[in-house]
Amino acid sequence: MNRHYYLCMLLAAFIIPSCASLTGFEEGRTLGEENSEVGISVNFTRAPNLFDDAFDINDEDILITFPNTEINYKYGVTEKLDIGAKFSTNFNGSTYAKYQLVGDQSSQFALSPGLEIGAILGSAYSLSIPIYMSIYPTENLSININPRLMYQFVSTGTTEAATYLGGNFGLLFGTKHKFGIDIGYYNVGLNEENQSLLTFGFGGKFRFGDL
Repeated sequence: MNRHYYLCMLLAAFIIPSCASLTGFEEGRTLGEENSEVGISVNFTRAPNLFDDAFDINDEDILITFPNTEINYKYGVTEKLDIGAKFSTNFNGSTYAKYQLVGDQSSQFALSPGLEIGAILGSAYSLSIPIYMSIYPTENLSININPRLMYQFVSTGTTEAATYLGGNFGLLFGTKHKFGIDIGYYNVGLNEENQSLLTFGFGGKFRFGDL
């Protein structure tokens, strides 16, 4: 593997635990025009440790586990379009947008494709294409399924990129303000080698406006 990619992961292991944001807690519904939302979550990630002396990407025993806290702000530009920003304690920041194609703010099923661009201290960048889907069995329960494809690049001139393919599954309880859990699984690929990444988190979302 390219040593420049190792630099990003070295920072990840000892200073800023992750080079990418793979948290969930996102619904298929958009907020609606001029409404806003603030979210906070605590997340735990189990990922490959590329700095073990005996590292082998196929060795499931060589893993690291770390926590991080993420703050998320989102604003409804129109009834169907949300834009937002995230920042976490691993110094990963990102901006994103999603557009609701199926359903509305009261439908039992909603689907919104999205786009997210992230960076970590100017040393790595990521581009994500998520799809946010939610089922609402009742008004105070949301079942969320968020498949995602992400590419992560290191800003050192190298053309290598890590590919993340997987998604998040979560439950949110509440109507205006919501609390819940989220689980994510991703296959991480680099140089035709692959390893799994797992995430688990719990958090809350607080909405403001005419909801």
